[in-house]
Amino acid sequence: MARVDPGDDSIARFIVRHYRHDPERRERRHVVVAAFDNEREFVVRMASAQAEISRRREAGEPVDPSEHASGVVHEPGYLRRAAQGHLLRRAISHGAVGPWIDDLELPSSMSVARAEGPAAP
Repeated sequence: MARVDPGDDSIARFIVRHYRHDPERRERRHVVVAAFDNEREFVVRMASAQAEISRRREAGEPVDPSEHASGVVHEPGYLRRAAQGHLLRRAISHGAVGPWIDDLELPSSMSVARAEGPAAP
């Protein structure tokens, strides 16, 4: 299988995640299991993760009812756009706005609108 780095923002990547308790952070969260550069390998690994969770449930092992496998596809530039979206949100909350906002490449779920008063005569 052609595994890739889930943090490699230069390529499209198919990421398999396991929602479970993370002992390092002492919380439930999506933990990255693997990342692939093609969908076929992603689907195979996702099915494997789901089968493992089902096997543990059927064997009577203690499995959290919310535990599951899921996947997400990150397009090239996803992490950069997300970081710029966080920057914009923090800047606006602190009142730091300016023309630099136009240079940001934002996630598809964000946009910027400005309201301007009438021009002075």
